[in-house]
Amino acid sequence: MAITTLDLALAGMQNPEQFLKVGATMEAIGVMHSFFYTAGMPGAAVAPSPGVNGAALTTYAGQIPFSNPVSGNTHLAMLEASATVAGTLLLVDRLWQNSGLTLTTTTEQTFTTPTWPARDTDGATAGRGVMVGLEVSGATGNVGAIANTTLRYTNTTPTGSRTATMGSFPATAVAGTFVPFQLAAGDVGVQSIQGITLGTSYVSGAIHVVAYRVLAALGLTLANAGASRDFFGLAKARLYNNSVPSLLWVPSATTAVTLRGSVAWTQG
Repeated sequence: MAITTLDLALAGMQNPEQFLKVGATMEAIGVMHSFFYTAGMPGAAVAPSPGVNGAALTTYAGQIPFSNPVSGNTHLAMLEASATVAGTLLLVDRLWQNSGLTLTTTTEQTFTTPTWPARDTDGATAGRGVMVGLEVSGATGNVGAIANTTLRYTNTTPTGSRTATMGSFPATAVAGTFVPFQLAAGDVGVQSIQGITLGTSYVSGAIHVVAYRVLAALGLTLANAGASRDFFGLAKARLYNNSVPSLLWVPSATTAVTLRGSVAWTQG
């Protein structure tokens, strides 16, 4: 039976999954940060190593634990958190990630992505709601900000050779820095990726292209003051089988952040 009421949501509620990420170093105010490589609970993930074509994800050590329902659907039932510094918490589903990019190559590096898992907004592979970002697992060596990184992709219609742009990739980006691409006007998601052009050398370090879908956002407006949202406040957000939940952060300060909280699913 579809979960459409609070009573059904309560009946299908699973035990909350706790998370605690300790002392994450931020790159800059407003520059997104991935807690994927931050120690705590769940433990820090190992940097991806599938090569430039990447790998579609159905599970990955370091994600928030998730189990498929015995039957029926999964929805977000509750998200609550507090942090030592104000900011915005994003709960996302990681669909795909790659490795092996050459940081000194300034011409297009081409690759072929597999079909996404059927976990876009519609539970399909067309890519509606699927965004793409650059994630740093090893600090980069570029001494200045870079504004000419682009991504060549196919949108949801599907139309190929679309260009996504990046406003600015920061200088000497620390591990965990996460910079999303801006899709071409009118596009609502990414179905596949054909290549990336760094444009300017990143010099050294390790970066990964990551495809993801935002499940929920939680504004933490005061340091050490919690906030929460329930089933309806989360707009009954749907998770599909084999989701890989993880955490992104939009910081209001460069101060190191410790984040704690929990998330619960409802299934049925």
